[in-house]
Amino acid sequence: MADVISFQMTNKMNCFHHFQPDVEAFGLKHGLPMKVIFHLNLVLDELVTNIIDYGYTDFDEHPIDVSVCLDGGIVTIRIEDDSAPFNIMEAPAPDLDSPLEERSHLGGMGIHLVKNMVNHIDYKREGGKNVLLLTKDISKQGCPQKG
Repeated sequence: MADVISFQMTNKMNCFHHFQPDVEAFGLKHGLPMKVIFHLNLVLDELVTNIIDYGYTDFDEHPIDVSVCLDGGIVTIRIEDDSAPFNIMEAPAPDLDSPLEERSHLGGMGIHLVKNMVNHIDYKREGGKNVLLLTKDISKQGCPQKG
């Protein structure tokens, strides 16, 4: 049977301190390994931080809705926000081969981490909002291996 936690934060809040205790309690309630809980928190922190840092051009307060669902061995994270359209799947890959001092662009590492910590990502723009769905198969009790 599926279990869901949902919370709303805004672009004016210290987001990590808002959701981290809830995600940790949810994971512990379901006996998830600490490594999986850490990965869920890291994914949320990276994505919500990007929304707050890059998604808004005004100084208004905007809601960011998050839910985490566990159904069997699958965790689904849903993030909805009204920031500028941004499809994570279209973000350029970071330069991982050149030394830092030779890179022309240093961004993209957080998105790279997120893409490698989940098994599947869906993005859609709906009703003026970004809707991001990320799924992670935790049935093997670990991080998915890309290859």
